[in-house]
Amino acid sequence: MKLLTYQYKFFGPRAGLKQDENVLDLTVLLGCDESPIPDIGELLRRFGDPVAAIQAALDGGARREVLPLEEVTLCPPILHPASLRDSSLFEAHSNGTSRSNGHTTPPIWYERPIYFYENPNGLTGPEASISRKAGSVTLDYEAELALVVGKAGRDVPPERALEHLLGVTIYNDWTDRATGGKEVGFLGMHKSKDFAGGMGPWIVTMNEIMDRWNGGRLDLKVEAFVNGKQTTDASTGEMYWTIPQLLEVVTQDCTVVPGDVIGLGTVGGGCLAERGGALPFLSDGDTVEIRVERIGTLRQHVKKA
Repeated sequence: MKLLTYQYKFFGPRAGLKQDENVLDLTVLLGCDESPIPDIGELLRRFGDPVAAIQAALDGGARREVLPLEEVTLCPPILHPASLRDSSLFEAHSNGTSRSNGHTTPPIWYERPIYFYENPNGLTGPEASISRKAGSVTLDYEAELALVVGKAGRDVPPERALEHLLGVTIYNDWTDRATGGKEVGFLGMHKSKDFAGGMGPWIVTMNEIMDRWNGGRLDLKVEAFVNGKQTTDASTGEMYWTIPQLLEVVTQDCTVVPGDVIGLGTVGGGCLAERGGALPFLSDGDTVEIRVERIGTLRQHVKKA
């Protein structure tokens, strides 16, 4: 299933289901007219197994309201995650961005998966325009795959990781490189990442991509384009740490809840900073597209001055 959040004219936001080139309104399908479902986060809070509930409604001939996909505005699938984490599972990106800031990847990177918290209040969806930090000339994109938690868990062992995952989506971890280099240099535990984050276009449930699951890794092609020119050609199959290993660390002494979002980190070559100055940083009016195989395209724009 492809689960999304949309607006239609002055109506919404509402949770929806993508079917071909249409959107089925989940408030109507699931019989929640008296209490509309505003996004996929709320869907997860209300239904213990939303995929099963949706399938049962479809199979049972429940009432439907259908809108053409081209006529709706897509929002981030989860409007306000309880938490937004981002990790670093790709060695090529870690080493590349560290070198660009005059640092080296620290030993802890090879000891366990590491992650940090980001701002869950700045998420935007497809076709949104984002504003760079004031005075910034080093705006960069970061092409990522993100996990969406579907079931609460604490101290989750690797062999039970899949029980807690609803699906995956595309994440653009917009970053100001100069700020990051001054504050920390390595990764994103600083002010370089608090101003914007892109997510969408929808969440693809795990059952649709398990044929690409190999030893705890999802192998999906990732591409990015700036103004139509390809700048990233990578694969999530190159992750150093596995998804179950990451979830084990994230949930150690810590509870995840439905709707939590966990970025897997930028794929190798998934940003401009790794290119050693061969590619310029983003300018006002630029368009960035991140395409992930089996999911779709997240296209966003840098606001014009």
